[in-house]
Amino acid sequence: MFLPRSLSSRLSLLALTALAACATPVKQVPPTPPPAVVPTVMPTPPRNSAPDMVPPDKDEAGKFITPNRDSQGDQALWHVRMGLNVAALGCPETNGQTRILYNQMLTVHGASLKRANDTLEVSYQQRYGSSAIRMREVLNTLVYNFFALPPAQKAFCQKAVATMTIINGLTPEALAAYAPKALDELEQPFRDFWAEYEDYLRRLEEWRKRFGATVKLVGPVGGDDLNDHEPPAPTAPAPMGQVPATPMQRPSDMILPDAPASAPAPAAPAPAVPGTPGAPPRVVPTQPQVQAPKLPLQPVPAPPET
Repeated sequence: MFLPRSLSSRLSLLALTALAACATPVKQVPPTPPPAVVPTVMPTPPRNSAPDMVPPDKDEAGKFITPNRDSQGDQALWHVRMGLNVAALGCPETNGQTRILYNQMLTVHGASLKRANDTLEVSYQQRYGSSAIRMREVLNTLVYNFFALPPAQKAFCQKAVATMTIINGLTPEALAAYAPKALDELEQPFRDFWAEYEDYLRRLEEWRKRFGATVKLVGPVGGDDLNDHEPPAPTAPAPMGQVPATPMQRPSDMILPDAPASAPAPAAPAPAVPGTPGAPPRVVPTQPQVQAPKLPLQPVPAPPET
């Protein structure tokens, strides 16, 4: 028996449709994801610091060279006092706590601090003769400016409160032994900042190597190409360890009249006396050097009571 051709074609089409329905569906390959976006934002300086600061040099052991290095005994104690004086004058976020603790320290350890200052006066006179005051004030200026570095002040103020709390509970004998450790602890916030800044400089150099440092600037009006204009002359690099913007001002007890312009030139340094401390460490100034007479040892006014 033969079926009509039209019916046979329909049956064949139905059979093919049924077979297609039973076949395994073809898996759809998902599209390839786009490549990951590599961040191209230029690194920025840590703690809102200036972009062109120069970290201090390092010694052979890889430690930053500071005005406090190799300080021991009375010199370490006097440098601690200078650092804490900066904290007493420049830590408003402590609500006056640094001032109160600093004045307590002068009361508890006033005799020890005066003895340390007198000892340093004698040793500088023996080593430098008529240049003793100038040589000591140069180092004092470096120490004050080191402890006044703005980006490290928040951590430094916290460290100063903890250090003065310990000092005010010590005997005079224990204070002399604790001074080098206290100085090292007060320096730590600044070493931490300079380590962060070195890392920023490293990352900035890597970014420049990968993405370059040329940026096309377009003016806000009319789309003028600012690259067509002559750029301003570059400024001179800041000295090592210096903030290039506004110069740092020394604490109020360091701002004293300068020596008269007609003052005679200092005599040659006297030969070193055996057993006296060596010359102050050679460091690169963090601020312009300022001549001033000796520091008075005065308490810091306490904040008014509310």
